[in-house]
Amino acid sequence: MSETDDDTASTPGAGEVFCRDCGAVISEKAEICPECGVRQQSPTSSMDDLVEVLTNGENPFVAAVYSAMLPGLGQFYNREPQKGAILLIAGMVLTISIVGIVLLPVIWLYAVYDAYVVADGRSPPIGGD
Repeated sequence: MSETDDDTASTPGAGEVFCRDCGAVISEKAEICPECGVRQQSPTSSMDDLVEVLTNGENPFVAAVYSAMLPGLGQFYNREPQKGAILLIAGMVLTISIVGIVLLPVIWLYAVYDAYVVADGRSPPIGGD
């Protein structure tokens, strides 16, 4: 067998990939490598991880940022729609009223604080189980 035959035999073709454990060329649809028997798992992308962090309601920083953008949004992120709706409506009403010029920052800061505290209570400790 020539050297070029060896190269083509170890290069995946269309619809083929390398086994993540033994390196054998296998079908990209294979769930288990026929050579070594190891299950093939598709790699998770960092985008999947980012979407999970931004939607799971457990990150206090994300909750606070959402509420800083719009009062009540962090509460929706924390899966507290009633509280979020109240803060959102209060923020909108206070924005268009004269009293709101003074009270809106108070509502806004409360929304940021509450979103952070609630999400922090749900998040697992860093480095913990």
